Amino acid sequence: MAAMGGDQRQMMEDAAEDKFPEGLRVLAVDDDCVCLKVLENLLRGCKYHPTTVKDAKMALKILSAGKVKFDLVITDVRMQDMDSLKLLERIRLEMDLPVISTLTAQF
Repeated sequence: MAAMGGDQRQMMEDAAEDKFPEGLRVLAVDDDCVCLKVLENLLRGCKYHPTTVKDAKMALKILSAGKVKFDLVITDVRMQDMDSLKLLERIRLEMDLPVISTLTAQF
């Protein structure tokens, strides 16, 4: 096996360091239990610490209580009690957290 060049070795070392940060605390919000469980498993696979809730009002209650600090909120766009845009607006006004909205199709 040929020796690896310095530039190639540095590129591989840089790529190894450029991975998902582990240990993020994520609040996942979705009113679909199956989607929520799939998301929870994916987050655990990334070595994150997910907390799951089935509605936006409970998510806001948890966030407002401040007992648990979250690094990120992932929410479904369409939920029965409140859509993610309203949730995003409340989080933006009251907290400083990044939010990712997801869209799932209904068949």
